[in-house]
Amino acid sequence: MTIIRTAAIVAASVTTLLAQPGPTTTESYRAAVAEYLKSGDAAHSSRPLATLTPADLEPAVKAIIARADPRELEAAADLQLEIGIAVAGLSVSGAADYFAQGSRLVTAILPPPAIRKGVSAQRLEEMSLLSSTWHRVAASAFLSVNDVARARPLIVRARRIVPQSAALLTLLGTANEIDAGVHNPDIWDSLSGKTRTAHARSSTLLFAEESYKAALESDPTYALAWIRLGRVQFLQDNVKGARASLERGAALAREPRHQFLAAMFMGALQESRNDLDGARQSYQRALNIVPQSQHAVAALAFVDLMSGRIERAERVARAYTSAKLDDAWWVHKTGVFDLEGLQWLRQHLRQ
Repeated sequence: MTIIRTAAIVAASVTTLLAQPGPTTTESYRAAVAEYLKSGDAAHSSRPLATLTPADLEPAVKAIIARADPRELEAAADLQLEIGIAVAGLSVSGAADYFAQGSRLVTAILPPPAIRKGVSAQRLEEMSLLSSTWHRVAASAFLSVNDVARARPLIVRARRIVPQSAALLTLLGTANEIDAGVHNPDIWDSLSGKTRTAHARSSTLLFAEESYKAALESDPTYALAWIRLGRVQFLQDNVKGARASLERGAALAREPRHQFLAAMFMGALQESRNDLDGARQSYQRALNIVPQSQHAVAALAFVDLMSGRIERAERVARAYTSAKLDDAWWVHKTGVFDLEGLQWLRQHLRQ
């Protein structure tokens, strides 16, 4: 009888547990955000959200915005950014949905104008830097996959907050530089087509150059602006100016991404002057800095082939294809992704 009674109690308990509803989407999302705030591990924290689409997350995003807790808003915005970056190489539209929600979250950190008088100037500056950096990183993710159209609104949004930011002006120049690459006169057979496209390319490169120079007026020590200015000057056939700008940028560069770009662009300049030994050294330096760079591997292998070193070219390519690469390899492909900005956001969240 006791066994039967115990079995009945267990059965009743199991039935009760099974009947209890699971956590709501909002509860699951807030738990994921709390875990990310605690651990900083986006991959682990977002795992419970893997089956949910941005549309599924919308009620949860609205709930967090309504709660208006600055730390929770920042953590949620950063988690959306990390998820968007992770999927951008596979689905740009998917990344755009995550970034759109993240943009609303990070924007909500700034208090409405009516109550900003009660917030210290230092705190307002910190919140402005947080929002502008967030949008800059998201824009750079789109530029990394050559989606300038989706990057531009994010750059504009960030510049409304800090219009004279050297980093943002440089990113704007990069968007124009990428756009210039679309205008290729060589694809046209007709003279009128070549002329029209060459003019469009020249104009867009000029816009890029102006943005880089504006960035340097804001901060003459900003290495990336010098480096990208050198790249544009090279594309404008100003080899002397390009070399001087690249050397200045390389001397100022402290961030690995900036050092990588300086080496890559200098290698391209050297290659154009038929200095294959110099180009090889520059490309090898770039590959040492970013071993996951597809562009560095291709450039180095090409220079080896042009130098008649076929076996060495094969070794470079084989070493790259056999290596265990990060899932987000595309982030490292061109050096456009703002890794420093993402690292700053992660560190700020931990503070």
